[in-house]
Amino acid sequence: MRTAVLACALLATLAVAGDSPVRVLESQGRWESSYGEHFYNVVGKLRNDGAKPLRWAKLRVDAVDKAGKVVASTETYNESAGALAVPDLSAAEKDALRGRLKPLAPGAEEAFRAGFLRDETPPFETHRVTVVETPAAGP
Repeated sequence: MRTAVLACALLATLAVAGDSPVRVLESQGRWESSYGEHFYNVVGKLRNDGAKPLRWAKLRVDAVDKAGKVVASTETYNESAGALAVPDLSAAEKDALRGRLKPLAPGAEEAFRAGFLRDETPPFETHRVTVVETPAAGP
C-alpha cells in the first residue's frame, strides 16, 4: 500500500495554464478512508510567482488512467478561497464571498486540496493539477 501511495505521489503531473502567474510547487495524492467512504485525497502547495496580487487561484485536478486519459475532473481553489468550491452557494453568495477574500500576494504560498470518491470515479493511476484561473486583485 505504501508503495502505491508513493508511486501515485511521484507520478502526479503538474501543469500550468499558458501565462498563469501561479505555479504549483507540489502535489501528492493517496487513497484514504473516513466514515465508511474511500477517497483519493490530493493535497499540494502553490505560489503566486507574479508581480501583482491575485483574487484567487482556481485549479482543475484530473484523475488520469494508465493510458493517459482523463477519467474524472474536479475544481478547487487555493486554501483561503476554498469556500468558492462549495457547490450549493447561490451566485449572490459567491459574489459576496469573493469580495471578502484575502488576496494572494506576490510570492505568497498556499495549500490546496481536492478529492475523488472511489464509488463515483472510474479506475485511475495518477492525477494532474492545472491552473485554470487567476484573476488580478483589486482596482
